[in-house]
Amino acid sequence: MRDVAAMAGVSLGTVSNVMNHPERVGPETRDRVTVAMRSLGFVPSRAAGQLRSRRSELIGVVVPDVGNPFWATMLRGVETVADGAGLTMVVGSTHQDPERQRHVLHVLESQGVDGLVIAPIVDRAADWGSFEDRRFGVVTLERQAAGSAGAWVSLDNVEGARLAMGHLLDLGHRRIALVNGPSSVSWCAERRAGVVTAMAERGLGEADVLVDVVVDDLTVSEGAAAIAPLLDDRSVSAVMCVNDMLALGALLAMQERGLRVPQDVALVGYDDADFAPALNPPLTTVRQPAYDMGVAAAGLLLRADQRAPGEHVEFEPQLVIRGSSGPAPG
Repeated sequence: MRDVAAMAGVSLGTVSNVMNHPERVGPETRDRVTVAMRSLGFVPSRAAGQLRSRRSELIGVVVPDVGNPFWATMLRGVETVADGAGLTMVVGSTHQDPERQRHVLHVLESQGVDGLVIAPIVDRAADWGSFEDRRFGVVTLERQAAGSAGAWVSLDNVEGARLAMGHLLDLGHRRIALVNGPSSVSWCAERRAGVVTAMAERGLGEADVLVDVVVDDLTVSEGAAAIAPLLDDRSVSAVMCVNDMLALGALLAMQERGLRVPQDVALVGYDDADFAPALNPPLTTVRQPAYDMGVAAAGLLLRADQRAPGEHVEFEPQLVIRGSSGPAPG
């Protein structure tokens, strides 16, 4: 700053005002200081400003996988609100790994973020407890327990999975693979509960219908690898995946084997990612309004001073029937 002040012929206080309160400096002086900064390659220190103001103007966002179009769209919703408030996102992925979740949260804590939006893959509130006292606190992208004071945004995962499985059962399928993530992940457990509910409503037992397939990460490659053995021995007539990335992997595995979808095996996903209607055949899936969920989460976060304990926004799922699901063979 001294070098900038000397080159521009102004005081240190003027340089500080140009950085923090430019409206207090005349246009000609401000331009002179800005030219000096550029000439010297001077970049103001965010860390120093944070120490003074105790605000970083950063919000942390933790999701399972930024490469998943659903989460990418949700992040866009958060970003839209954050941009409007002059805030910047710092984003991390957990990939369904509890230790990675803890690591990402530790990094965000060291960055001094002012608040946190998290889609936790393990419901350990202690992991993000240190963020509760930050400027904006915490908003989770999952339903909180009744009586909890935490703010949250979610979709009724039990109902969404009930709709998806009910659709396959009503088409006559009686041997169905459920490709799911670890039961420790809340929405994976909830979606399986919805599947079981759909079977119970029709008087069907798990053992008679369901083939559980559990993957470590909800990705295209995991979906393809997990479903391959069941396709090779033709032991299922339908596959339901708990996200569209897994469903895309399953579809690729089916096509590699020359299986017709849905004539030989039906397929249902979850999320209604942007690519779902463009697949061949278009994917039947459960729609989650990802962008709106991101906007709602960021809105709750920024209303930290006004939000009530346990305030939340819950969205309703919608089954979108397309060409990948059809009647059971025979």
